[in-house]
Amino acid sequence: MDKMKIAYFDCTSGISGDMVLGAMLGCGLRVSELEHELAGLKIGRFSLRPTLVKRGHIKGIKVNIKTSGSHLKVKNPEGISRLLDASRIHPKDRKAAKAVFLKLARAEAAVHRCRLSKVHFHQLGEIDTIIDIVGCVAGLRLLEVEKVFASPVTIGSGTIKSAEEVFPLPAPAALHLLKQRIIRYEPRVEHELVTPTGAAIIAALTEEAGQPPLSFKVEKTGYGAGTHTNPFLSNLLQITIGTGIEKKYLDRIVQIETNIDDMPGSMFEVVLEKLMAAGALDVCMIPIIMKKSRPGVLLQVQAVPESLDRLIDIIFSETTTLGVRVQKLFRRKLTRKILNLKTQYGIIVKVKIGYKEKEAVNLSPEYSDCRRISEKTGIPFKKVYAQVMAEAVEKLNG
Repeated sequence: MDKMKIAYFDCTSGISGDMVLGAMLGCGLRVSELEHELAGLKIGRFSLRPTLVKRGHIKGIKVNIKTSGSHLKVKNPEGISRLLDASRIHPKDRKAAKAVFLKLARAEAAVHRCRLSKVHFHQLGEIDTIIDIVGCVAGLRLLEVEKVFASPVTIGSGTIKSAEEVFPLPAPAALHLLKQRIIRYEPRVEHELVTPTGAAIIAALTEEAGQPPLSFKVEKTGYGAGTHTNPFLSNLLQITIGTGIEKKYLDRIVQIETNIDDMPGSMFEVVLEKLMAAGALDVCMIPIIMKKSRPGVLLQVQAVPESLDRLIDIIFSETTTLGVRVQKLFRRKLTRKILNLKTQYGIIVKVKIGYKEKEAVNLSPEYSDCRRISEKTGIPFKKVYAQVMAEAVEKLNG
């Protein structure tokens, strides 16, 4: 059975690169296995030193990196790219690590208002950061994780000193990387909960999720410990790994909706047509009763996230609404195929078939094709539809 291995990052107490490594070790990743993968970086001698530490009432793994005479420091994105290209790490790890570093570089460029080529990594180019990021992507691969989700991230207050300057927490680059993510602010914690490395891992490798997605069978759980201790948060990153639903059946969509009570009904046809032409997956208009007992319409549009802004623009320009609501949803779907069925009427009818694994569980003849047969032959539509369905079943079973 084609199941999807999912990892869920619970960032209630923040996230950093070393916390990710510790949590993955807690999920069963072996230190020797990870060190073997990291040796392909060719960055000198180093070792990972995991220690079991207590944070609040829970113990987690704190990972320290011990180097032996290596003073490697990469100053810019181009240097990182050269280092990764010259390495012997797994091609998938190289690609994923580049994506994380690119997120970091773009965040630094945005914060400092400079071109990407002018970005200077400072501490982010040191050996610890490189090991954290490459170790993270290698660990996910070794644990056979195919998709990563993350909870909203908690940030603390206070300041941090970097390159002789003092910045508010979280660091500007980290906060930039968390754009479009839900964050929780915990003012009682006056130290860094989210590092730029942790934020880059979240931004590049994970999808946001308020809870573990859909059917999620827990198999492993690990806790990675941060440096600080405080009475308010445990400073542990929890990673949960398990089996999700069949990967071909899961995707994410957005749902846009608005209540309308002051628009002529004849205008909705234009709205529907324009929304469907602009890429909506489905459009529904549901009768509702609004305040003051006014009859109204709940306009509901489902779409892929990339179409969101375009569809909202149409709703604002073609309806009388003053605002819309947007939700991110998980969608479970069957694998779909089209059967071009040559019928006894001499007309080819498209039949949509829904498969769960290899079993056809749903058939749906195309309405317009069946209608064309009905109009040409004079046979009632429902009889045409039933006959086409029977021929499709026979074709599949044959």
